[in-house]
Amino acid sequence: MNAHEIDYEIYGEEMQYVEIELDPQEAVVAEAGSFMMMEPDIKMDTIFWGRFQSG
Repeated sequence: MNAHEIDYEIYGEEMQYVEIELDPQEAVVAEAGSFMMMEPDIKMDTIFWGRFQSG
């Protein structure tokens, strides 16, 4: 997966959130519990990282 500049905008003052615009084949990784919503044509996968990760 190649990384390049991703279009985003930050909203809010006290309770901020970021809106990310993904192009086809782009991906984003979010912290657990931080995901608010997505468009119907977006695919979401769950990946476990941390102390349980092997390799």
